[in-house]
This record gives sequence, structure tokens and C-alpha cells, in this order.
Amino acid sequence: MWIKNFMSKHRRKLLGLAAVFVLPAMILGFLFIAANSGSEKQAMRVAAIALQDHYSENPPYGVWEFESVRISEDERLIVDVHVAVIPHATFIKTRNKRIRYSYLKLACPKADAPVHAFLQNQTVWINLRFHEETLLLGACPKTGADGYFTS
Repeated sequence: MWIKNFMSKHRRKLLGLAAVFVLPAMILGFLFIAANSGSEKQAMRVAAIALQDHYSENPPYGVWEFESVRISEDERLIVDVHVAVIPHATFIKTRNKRIRYSYLKLACPKADAPVHAFLQNQTVWINLRFHEETLLLGACPKTGADGYFTS
């Protein structure tokens, strides 16, 4: 009962305090969110450029053709790789998913590649293609200390 009386007597003061403290806090929160989303996009662009440079110097699996690095609509780094060797493509097409994934890992950057310094915990996705047909789209394994990297 006394809370209701206090609220009715001091309504103007409480509204003023809310306007002074809550509104600036909300504005700062929105600015913080906007600033962080911009830095994440910038980090994604830097990682895409680093991957572009890495694959232009080191073709995937030595004989496959690197096509492009792109950032998808759902904010994933996707590397398009064309399997240029016909026997490789037919072999990959006819195998089960586990074996196809082991071939996909051959297109991933090696665990000791300097490009990992630019990736900052971002997952690289590989799109293995053969003449406009996607053979497999999958993520490269993480190279952190908590898991094993096999390639």
C-alpha cells in the first residue's frame, strides 16, 4: 500500500529519473550493438581477402582450380573450388558422404598456414564443384587446441 502511495506522490520525479537514466542506457546499448556488427563484418572482409591471397598462391590440392571467396547471405566464408581433374570428380561423386568430406578437407588451408592468423575463429566453408554441379559443400575442421585437424 505504501508503494502505491509513494508512486502516486512522486510520479513526476520517477518519470524524470527514468528519462535521465534509462533512455541514455538504451541509446548506448544500440550504439554498442551497431559498432560490434560493423567490426564483425570488417573482420569477415579481412579474412576473405586473406583467403583470396592464400588460395592464389596455394591452389587447393595442387591441381584443383580456385574460383573465388565469397561471403554468403548468412555470413559464412565460402571458397568455391572447381575439381578440374575428371577422374577426381567422378570418384568424389560416386562415394559416400564421409569419403567425400575427406576429399573436401584436401581443399582446406593446412593447419600451419599463415592464413589462420586472419580467420579469428571463423569457419571456412568449401564448395567443391564440377562444371556448375556442387559435389559437396562443407565446413573445414577447426584447428584449435580442443580438436584434431586431419588433412
